Amino acid sequence: MPDSPLTVLGVCLAAVVALVAAGLGRRRWLARRPGAFRGAARVVEGRADGLRTRWRAGYGRWVQDVFVWTSAPLLLRTALLPVDAVSAPRPLAPKEVRRPRHLTAVTALTGPRALLEVAVRAQDEPLACRRPAADPTGITRSPRDHL
Repeated sequence: MPDSPLTVLGVCLAAVVALVAAGLGRRRWLARRPGAFRGAARVVEGRADGLRTRWRAGYGRWVQDVFVWTSAPLLLRTALLPVDAVSAPRPLAPKEVRRPRHLTAVTALTGPRALLEVAVRAQDEPLACRRPAADPTGITRSPRDHL
């Protein structure tokens, strides 16, 4: 007699365990990246590849003047969004974002093709709202400058 319903369907339990371990490992790796923070993001105006108009949980971080957003739940889709301006954070309205919980502020990111909003926890506001410092070598590494 089979041990589990998955065995009846012909699914190898070792493969299921390996997929779950890979997913948890990716989440841990993303959370430990320098400057990474957890939150929710959405497109307010325009179009951004990899993001939608509904709030979507995930992890964000800055690389020069490019905002990198990795969407949950599988954390496999990464959106690279060049940003021109970052607004000051505003308080989050009650029940504006359901998940992840304990988000307190929203900041707007203005790019060449879209206006985004990113909701973060109170302790992550400085990470989400700051633009990275200029490169000390004076070399511009923005992908937009090379187009």
